[in-house]
Amino acid sequence: MKGTTTRPLREILEKTHWLRELPAIMKERVYQDAYEVLFRPGDVVVRKGDPAKDWLGVGEGLLKVSTVHRTGKVVMFSTLPEGSWGGEGTVFKRELFRYDMIAMRPSRVIHLPAATFRWLLDTSVEFSHIIISLLNERLATFMAMVEIDRLSDPVARVACAIGTMFNPVLHPHIGPLLTLSQTELGELIGMSRQSIGAALKRLESEGLISTEYGGIVVKSLAGLSNYQERD
Repeated sequence: MKGTTTRPLREILEKTHWLRELPAIMKERVYQDAYEVLFRPGDVVVRKGDPAKDWLGVGEGLLKVSTVHRTGKVVMFSTLPEGSWGGEGTVFKRELFRYDMIAMRPSRVIHLPAATFRWLLDTSVEFSHIIISLLNERLATFMAMVEIDRLSDPVARVACAIGTMFNPVLHPHIGPLLTLSQTELGELIGMSRQSIGAALKRLESEGLISTEYGGIVVKSLAGLSNYQERD
């Protein structure tokens, strides 16, 4: 698919942060059972109400996790950039998905069957610790997103939203360059491209970021995460 590479799935899995923590025999089980599906921008990866048959990882691309309220408002929960995994809580509880996962770019999505996921939980202390850590960080991120949604200052909303994306546990492959366009960032936060552009200029003038071709360079993560609303 245009926009993705032809790297073998095993090569992508070998760079997966949590897989490196597992014994060789468990790694081989993952290599054997995992498979991938390609998605175009706008494709639905998971639809609200679908059964949780697999744990999902982003080999390449970008997914958004959201739902549509009965009023028609789109409620954004989080993003899943390259190297991130999501849906572990739903798979663990054997529930139906309560949100949609939608591809924002051409994406290679890795599927680890629920049976393999639960086998790892039952047999690997290391994997159990990884999942607990992911769930803990996920809760903290969702709480932050609720707070962001209540902010009235658009600059503060953008600053805090960018800050939540730099979580080394949830997004281990992310670097100082956030490869999001202003349109994508606006879609994630629920703001117009024009408002995003104005907010980014303000943050750049305060020395917290710089805008470059291909994305946003974060210069002060602490400054973004702790940005206060202006009167």
